[in-house]
Amino acid sequence: MTRIALLLLPLLLLAGCAGMRPESVTERDTRTACRQQAEQIYRLRHRDEIYGLSNSDAPASGAVGLTLPSQGLADRFEQEREISSCVHDVGTGASASP
Repeated sequence: MTRIALLLLPLLLLAGCAGMRPESVTERDTRTACRQQAEQIYRLRHRDEIYGLSNSDAPASGAVGLTLPSQGLADRFEQEREISSCVHDVGTGASASP
């Protein structure tokens, strides 16, 4: 039974890779342009975080250096959603506005 499983494992792996197609140059360029646009939108929306002064050295600032594992996840999700939306809109010919 294990010999059959060992023989079928490479076939299953190859079958999984056969469904994926390589990304074309146009798709890569589109994704790069959309990523740059999403980063620009992030910089515009979060200017206070980028240009603000850090108060981590202030007295009684709490636990210095303590970061939450989920910190920034919402921003990352929003940025990935912006990129996906941009790529989809470019692929369908719709115009995307920031």
